[in-house]
Amino acid sequence: MFTNRFSALQHRDFRIFWIGYVISVSGQQMLWMLEPWLIYEMTGSKILLGVNALAQAIPATALVLVGGVIADKFDQRKLLIIVQIGNIVLLTLLAVLALTEVLSVWHIVAIAFTRSAVGSFENPARQSMFPHLVSREAMPNAVGLNSAIHPGTRIGAPVLGGFILAFIMDLTNSPQIAAGTVLLLTVAGIGIYTLMLLKIHLPPVKRAHAGSMLKGMAEGARFIWEQKIFAFLIGIAWYTMFCGISFTILLPVIAKDILDVGPGSLGTMWAAQGIGSMVGVILASHYSKPSEQRRSLIGAPILLGGSMIVLALTPIYWVSLVVFVLIGTGASAGNVAVQQNLQMLVPSQLRGRVMGVWSIVHTSIRPMGETQFTAVAHLVSAPLALIVSGVMLIAASVFYILPSKQSHLLKDLRQAALDSKDEHL
Repeated sequence: MFTNRFSALQHRDFRIFWIGYVISVSGQQMLWMLEPWLIYEMTGSKILLGVNALAQAIPATALVLVGGVIADKFDQRKLLIIVQIGNIVLLTLLAVLALTEVLSVWHIVAIAFTRSAVGSFENPARQSMFPHLVSREAMPNAVGLNSAIHPGTRIGAPVLGGFILAFIMDLTNSPQIAAGTVLLLTVAGIGIYTLMLLKIHLPPVKRAHAGSMLKGMAEGARFIWEQKIFAFLIGIAWYTMFCGISFTILLPVIAKDILDVGPGSLGTMWAAQGIGSMVGVILASHYSKPSEQRRSLIGAPILLGGSMIVLALTPIYWVSLVVFVLIGTGASAGNVAVQQNLQMLVPSQLRGRVMGVWSIVHTSIRPMGETQFTAVAHLVSAPLALIVSGVMLIAASVFYILPSKQSHLLKDLRQAALDSKDEHL
């Protein structure tokens, strides 16, 4: 049972990569909770939450295809190490500014902008590298384990971060000192991940042929356009992020203004969503057969959208925690299903560019979604922002994914990939 469920961890290099990434994401989960909380605590402005999100979207959108081309042409492990060093420098600077209580919102926005530019090269490199660390048979398990990292760490890391924020706030009455303390933990996690990357041995990889950057970008875009299944899958991921998952930017608003709870309870809200996300990963990994993919892609957005509508109508804190579990389940199940199909179907020499376009979900689409959520919350209300987006998710599932020809083709495409004789992707 253990061998089947964790088969990818039998591969030494994937195991090292995975453990290091778990530690890194644990620190980043605290950062993702901390950043909007700190901005809202310092300013009380929903608009500035959106400005910070938009600042991250601009460089990510401009550079993500470049990052995909570079990931196909160069050693992804070395590229990841360089990116982590850049993150360490930027977050250490942010921590120092916070601990010395000279931090302003514009420092946060400027560093977020720069980190987003650096991060544009991270997702394509990581998504391109880890499939080469396992056999083809272990690929669905590797994707599942990789997808479990974010929801799994969300269960504990934000709770710890929220506890530290509340504790330091009680001692110092300073949001900045509390934030700086949590930022140091984030830096430590990224540092450990960097050391783990140094221990990985990346096997020989078939890389893209030499050529101009623009030619490589055009080749990747043309492939996705011609192979409609990739445009279909990536489109689902984009829409789900824009209308669904990016609503988490409003969690500080929901916690403070609607549920009337502090940073400790905010961490618990993140943890509840993480528990649901783990359930979603387990469900998506269990129902990973080619014949079951369409069901996951249709059902996950409906669950996510419906739960967001319920959350908008729920003023009771403990009830909201149950709803956050359901939200996490829907978001994670759909995300894992998309990733499994992309990783199984994309050719190795194009993986960086295809996964680079997919990674726009996090680097560009998420900040754009956060911007629209904060704008609607500012102009009308946070609950209405959740209701409108929830309805849009359900409508997309029923009127687009359900009748789509691509969703019907997915079963045969996945089966053909499983029947391939190549041992490594």
